[in-house]
Amino acid sequence: MTDTPVKREQGKHLSDVDIGKILGLAKAVCPQRRIATLMKCSWKAIQHVLATYFFETFQGRESRRAYERKTTTRQDNIIVRTIKQNYDLPLHDITNIINKTIKTLVSENTVRRRRSEAGLGSYIATRKPALRPENVTKQLEWALCYKDWTIEDWKRVIWSDESSIWIGVNPRRQWIIRAPGERFDKKFIKKTFKSQQVKIMVWACFTGERLGPLIVCEEGGVGAGEYQEILYDGLFSLIDDLLEPPEDHGMIQVADENTFVFMQDNATCHKATEILEFLEENHVPTMEWPPQSPDLNPLENLWVEFKAAFHECFVTMFGYPSKSPEARYHYGEVLQKVWYELGPDLVDALIESMPRRVQAVIDAEGGWTKY
Repeated sequence: MTDTPVKREQGKHLSDVDIGKILGLAKAVCPQRRIATLMKCSWKAIQHVLATYFFETFQGRESRRAYERKTTTRQDNIIVRTIKQNYDLPLHDITNIINKTIKTLVSENTVRRRRSEAGLGSYIATRKPALRPENVTKQLEWALCYKDWTIEDWKRVIWSDESSIWIGVNPRRQWIIRAPGERFDKKFIKKTFKSQQVKIMVWACFTGERLGPLIVCEEGGVGAGEYQEILYDGLFSLIDDLLEPPEDHGMIQVADENTFVFMQDNATCHKATEILEFLEENHVPTMEWPPQSPDLNPLENLWVEFKAAFHECFVTMFGYPSKSPEARYHYGEVLQKVWYELGPDLVDALIESMPRRVQAVIDAEGGWTKY
């Protein structure tokens, strides 16, 4: 049987006895996540204890100072209810609403503590494509269609996608540690380049066997004609590699629906009549893809790692973006170099996630998932 984590009572701190138990379990080489399950607390709480105290020297902490609670149970209920009703407002605005409601002056810190006690936190809103009812239905139908596919089945899919690379823009949020008053120290500034924004569109594909080519697109967007050229240069070269027989095999391999299936989303250039006819004429089986479903394409996750790796190279090699043709050419070279350096372990992990992605869609009844 697997352990089912039981949540700790909200607002209850770890006692000295709890900390002693955690340190003892860790000394006995119990995994941290197992300790978190046994102690009914978060993994981060376990990490904090182990980073702060040592089994050999821990003798307890000084008793906490007792503070008089400034709000009644009724007021606490009003505070929590007001927070939930105004979830998209800043905390200071919520505090003002609460003070008008309960006719008592409470501080923003008090509201923050009541929020924490209720198990609520402040998070960045998750960005997801808007889903119409028909989108939800199609996404669920797709997941039900492929729910029995194995990892080997998913390895046959040739995943493809386009993405825009903003040169000089760090794709990840950047947290820093600094002292007060050092906000504008050049070491802590995340630089932006508004007047020299450079965007490069790339197309790529991969399968469970290998990474396919990365195509750097021409300026001006991708239409049906440009996309057909991309398929010639990118998709067909990967298919040729997949169908190449072993040396001295004396046989040729003929593609059919059991060899591979091509995945592309529903972008306008992908669904153009000439593109669909082109793929059919060249005997490329395609997967019917539900609209507004980037969560299901593992290449979306690959883009995240790829963009972060490219930005590191950009900072080291260039430092400042340029719109010149020479610079764009060099950016393209580096983009391709970074693409082919992505590790096979990452690709394997993405392919192995597909059954879980499909099940997550079924569990969400066609709605959004964590992917």
